[in-house]
Amino acid sequence: MTVIRLDAATLAQFRAAKGPVYLADESGKPVLALTGTTPVGPVPDREPELTAEEWKRRMDPTNGMTTAEMLAYLKSLGAP
Repeated sequence: MTVIRLDAATLAQFRAAKGPVYLADESGKPVLALTGTTPVGPVPDREPELTAEEWKRRMDPTNGMTTAEMLAYLKSLGAP
């Protein structure tokens, strides 16, 4: 486990925060997102490196499942 000590001013900001908190470096670039006291993961610093074809495939609204199809698929896996 890593322990990072907060100065009084930073601790006060944490305690006063309402909703998600984003930790940022000195330039203001987000580094980590927090919900309450639970880290929700690092903040991506760039877009994924995908080809134009892969972006197009992912953005195609006909390339996926409807909610009903997804629920049926999950049910087939034994999900409640």
